[in-house]
Amino acid sequence: MPKVVKGYRKQAMDTIMESASRLFFESGYQESSMDDIAREIGVTKGTLYLYFKNKEELLYEVCRRNTNLLEDNLDKLVTEDILESAKSFFKAELELPEHLRFHWIFALGEINKNQRVRKILLESYENYVKIISSRLEVLKERGLISGDADTRKLSLTMIALHNGIMMSMMQGLSEADASEIFEAGIRNILKNSSLYKN
Repeated sequence: MPKVVKGYRKQAMDTIMESASRLFFESGYQESSMDDIAREIGVTKGTLYLYFKNKEELLYEVCRRNTNLLEDNLDKLVTEDILESAKSFFKAELELPEHLRFHWIFALGEINKNQRVRKILLESYENYVKIISSRLEVLKERGLISGDADTRKLSLTMIALHNGIMMSMMQGLSEADASEIFEAGIRNILKNSSLYKN
């Protein structure tokens, strides 16, 4: 890991956050200490405190970084073809390491204890809804979904499907089955809700 030099600050912080994210996922936030994180990356605990004032701040920054990553992927992959976009997003998400794909699982354990983490997860959730809703609004304008469709509720339904499948994967659902179920679910949400006109 780089020494404490200005030019390396971001790289050092990324290295620390990557290791913390993996340990928080594997062992849990409460069970992971700053000593464990330092040992994982081969530095002293004191070095960590040059970048993060405490473990809570590190958790906050890990959550912020991981949610920004997913938001960026969602924003890049969600186009006007909502079904293809959903498939592409899910495929890209499956390519992420588990500790990034499921980062919100360890974060949920802290949501009622840590208001900063709660705020970041709620903001991220609303951003997901806005991104998907905006693409659905384009479909509405093009006449591909019903003009009276509630795009926010439709977005919330899609996110609930996604999150449920991700939880099922943590319980053993295979990636192949998860992808198939996700695609079928999105297709059914669009078609069976009488919103999709194709």
